[in-house]
Amino acid sequence: MSEAELIVEEARLEELEDAWDTLAVANASPVSGPAWMLGWWRHVAPSGSQLRVAAVHDRGELIGIVPLCVEPNDPHDYRLLAHDFSSSVTPLARADRTWEVAAAAAEVLGRAQPRLAALALAPLLASSPWATALSDVWPGRIAPLVLRHSVANAPTISLEHASLEEWLSSRSSGFRANSRRRRRRFELAGGTARMSTPETVTADIQMFKQLHAARWQRLGASRLVALGERLPLLLGELAQALLPTERFRLLLLELEGEPVGAYLTIAGGGELVGINTGWDERFKRFSPARLAMLYTLEDAFARGEHHYSLGRDASYRLGRGTGSYKLDFADGNDPVAESVLLPLDARFPRTLMSTDAVGRQIRRSIRRSLSDDEVDKLRGALKRLKRSSG
Repeated sequence: MSEAELIVEEARLEELEDAWDTLAVANASPVSGPAWMLGWWRHVAPSGSQLRVAAVHDRGELIGIVPLCVEPNDPHDYRLLAHDFSSSVTPLARADRTWEVAAAAAEVLGRAQPRLAALALAPLLASSPWATALSDVWPGRIAPLVLRHSVANAPTISLEHASLEEWLSSRSSGFRANSRRRRRRFELAGGTARMSTPETVTADIQMFKQLHAARWQRLGASRLVALGERLPLLLGELAQALLPTERFRLLLLELEGEPVGAYLTIAGGGELVGINTGWDERFKRFSPARLAMLYTLEDAFARGEHHYSLGRDASYRLGRGTGSYKLDFADGNDPVAESVLLPLDARFPRTLMSTDAVGRQIRRSIRRSLSDDEVDKLRGALKRLKRSSG
């Protein structure tokens, strides 16, 4: 029999780090593991946020986790940890136990304080079963309303080939020729690529910080740049947790010893996830971002990874074109959805009419996704809820 506990203290989560990380690897979701999520909690989460993590056990063993928090401006809106800092995040469960974990987690979340009015499951893979699972098993006579208010493309690369050369042979002749010519020109000029090691990682993180800031100087705001000195602390903790198993991968491009570009990825369970990059504009002629991806791909093939998630690219969505190189490399797509689960209880009318971001998303989603008849039924349900709570 599975049972859930509601965790509100970081110290208790730290006790579960190894088991939580095992789940993340088994689910091939490294950004939903403790290294990334607790790093976000310590260095990025808004001041005053509170943990509300549902951990599900079976005979003392962790079989699932729904890692949530509430933020001070919206204390009744529960959100996944690292929701605003990741291409996608997800609850985790052992194979074939998603609905069991969801049921145990929903039971404790339904009793949590402050009372949950909206559960934002975002950004979540559009193919994920978690929104359906939690809605199916949520306590109460009426199933929660689940609204999906946006879907974004997230380019991917399949790593089924045996090597970079074999993968290149599957690409167009133009892409193949450009990639080989770009790399050959860089190496003839004295360029090299290397991965961070325990001995170099501290200095390499500082260089990544500088190169990323240099890249975004002309583009505008960057969440990483905005972290300031919190960024090396975050990445240092991430490296400490993942570098011993070679799952923290910071690639440095150098030209005769001078830094040209840097690219950070993390891995787990055969999944490689691109985090972010940076480069020195003086070396733009070498196309550092494309070079970094080629060297990262070569490394991933050598390690036997299976899948490479390139993440959503904000600059590409803004139409600046700076992210188009990801689409040139991609051969697949794992769309990411933003959904919200709304318990249909006495708080629902207030949630629906609230002025916070979730409330606005709810109202837009209802207008887009429900027919006139469905809207009428919803209005009737709201009236009944008001009478029952009055």
